[in-house]
Amino acid sequence: MDTGRIKNLILPLGGALLLSGVAGAVLYYITKKDEDEIKLVTARVNHWSTVQVQVPVDAVGLVIGRQGANIKLIQDRTNTNIRISDEGEEGHRLCVISGLEKNITLAQTLILKTVNEQPVIETTEMLVPYGAIGRVIGRNGESIRTISHLSGAKVFVDRDEDLTLSLPYPEDMRKIVLKGSKEQIEAARSLLLEKPSPMNRNNPLFEALSSTNSDRYIEAYVCAVDTASHFWLQVVGQRSVLLDKLVTEMTEYYESAENRELHELDKVDINSIVAAKFPHDNSWYRGQVCNYEHNETDPLQSFVTVYYVDFGDTETVKIDNVSELRTDFLKLNFQAIECFLANIKPESVKGDEAADVFEELTYAAQWKVVMVKVVGYQQAGEKTIPCVQIIDTNGSTDVDVAEELVNRGLAELTNGVSDSSSNPSKS
Repeated sequence: MDTGRIKNLILPLGGALLLSGVAGAVLYYITKKDEDEIKLVTARVNHWSTVQVQVPVDAVGLVIGRQGANIKLIQDRTNTNIRISDEGEEGHRLCVISGLEKNITLAQTLILKTVNEQPVIETTEMLVPYGAIGRVIGRNGESIRTISHLSGAKVFVDRDEDLTLSLPYPEDMRKIVLKGSKEQIEAARSLLLEKPSPMNRNNPLFEALSSTNSDRYIEAYVCAVDTASHFWLQVVGQRSVLLDKLVTEMTEYYESAENRELHELDKVDINSIVAAKFPHDNSWYRGQVCNYEHNETDPLQSFVTVYYVDFGDTETVKIDNVSELRTDFLKLNFQAIECFLANIKPESVKGDEAADVFEELTYAAQWKVVMVKVVGYQQAGEKTIPCVQIIDTNGSTDVDVAEELVNRGLAELTNGVSDSSSNPSKS
């Protein structure tokens, strides 16, 4: 055999491979036909090994992760060195892993798992009334870009009049196309249904609060208080149970340092939806960024002001207590409903004293049910805020909270004493 012809080439010999020019090297060539044609070439020299993994181009981003987060996490967990090369077979990039053999095996497993769990990309279409499309897009496309960023899905308005759905749709409707994984599409759909504001009349919670049953009262919790005339409610029902489950899942997930590192914010955008720890109970909740104070000297000492969208509270926390929100945590509608107290002149409310009494009368943040009824709406910027009557039916006598504030000299009624004859009966 003319060995000169095979210098620096690899030839299969009985299932093994020989690499000329590297004394004592033994190579194994493994091919997995059913897993995206990933090819592993392992070179072992003494106790130090190198693995070259052919990764499909469309999976490279997943292997690397946001700002290299995933590949860094794999390196830290396996004590290996991993780099992505531009080289590779057609449609593939070369991922080179170096380290001890047992560590490389684990790194291989994690990379293969990432590739094989690559989400299936789907396309879904939604119909939106023509008159609402401007609010969906937002000024200079800001709203639709935010939805894409939060959900991870590609969201765009179909502008081609020749394209139609499988079923014809009315001329006064516009088609919105969502592209991404199933979870990303569901998150984008949830955000779209809540436009222009998470607390507007399109929110299913508004429908419950505006129920048209016999007396129009529903059960609710007062979850946060700004003043005696401005507060937040949660409607009692199945969504309360789902919210408790969501908070438990989020807390378990974000208490892991590895998960927080994986979802570390690359930038903090005002109005973006994030996961944030609540400083008073150390649980993790969904929140909206209201303000960001960046510390250039020590970025870890930066602070973020967060509005907790399911409870109505606002707190300022350190940046390490704020993370990117996992897209599947967006499925449940935001639960806190911003409200005004009906029949009360806001300017007449006696500050903190009135707020303290209001909290006492409504069992604020004690998760005790009160009865509420929408009697009107008030526009505040782009938000439509319900004005509600609150009745406490927990005692021997029903108490109208607005009237009780007036009786104690802490507020004034707008149009005389409200009709309490229709108050709900104590159950």
